Amino acid sequence: MKYILPVIALIMLSACSSRPVTSGIGVEQAANAYKEQLNVNNPQLAKKLLISDVKTRQTNNLTDVVVTLASTYKKSQYLQYQFNWFDKDGFVIKGNHSPWQALTLFGFAKTQLAGLAPSSDAVTFSLAVREVSTDAQEFKD
Repeated sequence: MKYILPVIALIMLSACSSRPVTSGIGVEQAANAYKEQLNVNNPQLAKKLLISDVKTRQTNNLTDVVVTLASTYKKSQYLQYQFNWFDKDGFVIKGNHSPWQALTLFGFAKTQLAGLAPSSDAVTFSLAVREVSTDAQEFKD
């Protein structure tokens, strides 16, 4: 009985200190020089995906981007992706919380992910890609 309270306190402290991690890969654009800088948080996913091209253009003073994502894996992958936009000083543009978009990428296929800046203040972007669990989730009362 005297060990239960310290164990519960330890569990609660460890739960508070852990923060959720979005596993995946991503690409970031450097200001005026697009370099395909791969951010890897999930080595298994990084082995299955490749960012093969990044294209941008200006459309009505908004940055328009297309990122080509290729599968190097033989099976279908169930993914989500999200663009984030930054101003010239590198700050995230407020109100730019785009939702995660669902994507099914078939074996050895390529797809283009398109993003449009929310305002003319956006000059750089980042793209995050993560896996989606295909395990059924059961909720209990």
